[in-house]
Amino acid sequence: MKRPGILARQTAARLKGELYDVGSDVRAARNVALVTFDLRRRKADADLRVEKARDRLESVDVFALRAELQAAIAERDDIDAKLTEIEARS
Repeated sequence: MKRPGILARQTAARLKGELYDVGSDVRAARNVALVTFDLRRRKADADLRVEKARDRLESVDVFALRAELQAAIAERDDIDAKLTEIEARS
């Protein structure tokens, strides 16, 4: 004995299956759209990372760092010279 609702559910399932049954050209177009969307999203993320890196790089004052390095090297060389002079006397 069949229940009355089972036929309706089977018919609905069959219709849903037919609704989602699309041609290969439509599936290919959907795939291209999804890949394009994914690539554009990844490009936007990469662009954002580039901008952040560029901002961080521009915020560093390279010339000030170079001047500080040269001053530290000069001080180190001066100290080395004084140490050498003191060791030479001893």
